[in-house]
Amino acid sequence: MGIGFVIFIHLIFLFIVSLICAVTGCIITYFISKKERRRRKMILAFIAPFVGFYTFYIVGIIGLSIISNNKKVDIGIGDAWYVPLKNDYQLLFIDLPEQAGINKENGQTLVSEVAKMEEYGNYIFGKTFDSSYFLVDTKTDEVKIFDTEKQLIALHKNKKLNLVDTTEFYSERKDNIMGYWPLLVGFISLVISIGAVYIWKMILVF
Repeated sequence: MGIGFVIFIHLIFLFIVSLICAVTGCIITYFISKKERRRRKMILAFIAPFVGFYTFYIVGIIGLSIISNNKKVDIGIGDAWYVPLKNDYQLLFIDLPEQAGINKENGQTLVSEVAKMEEYGNYIFGKTFDSSYFLVDTKTDEVKIFDTEKQLIALHKNKKLNLVDTTEFYSERKDNIMGYWPLLVGFISLVISIGAVYIWKMILVF
């Protein structure tokens, strides 16, 4: 699914959740509030979930998009996931882990169906789903394919292979790159959404 379609689904889900919270809030407000300004309080109770949830989501998406663009890491939704490698390379997934590939950032795919990998300096060692092995020199763009692991090891006798699943490599690399930024974006989004609800409270109730 494309990122636009995923966002559309999220917005529909937020609408349903907001509507449930809005109706529940209106009912509770009707019974616990005094007649004075009850109508305005019920209006606030109805619109507050929509304002809060949608503001939080939109600010969060904008913030994560900015970080994604700067860090060259996917935003976390959609059908493509990627993390940067050395010398303008990236590990890119399309739809499924079996579709993982070692790509140049210009879109050129050097190795596809990558099952396991390791980055060591300017080199990327790995294994594909058809059990072949490869070595990518990210500095020269040279790719070497081997039938067995022994052949790959023989080329670099001073290097002990430590291949990990591409999904594990992706997760660890993304966590290291993103760090605390998602939490910061979440906190800022929460503060802005609470502020937006408070502004509506000032308008309707006071």
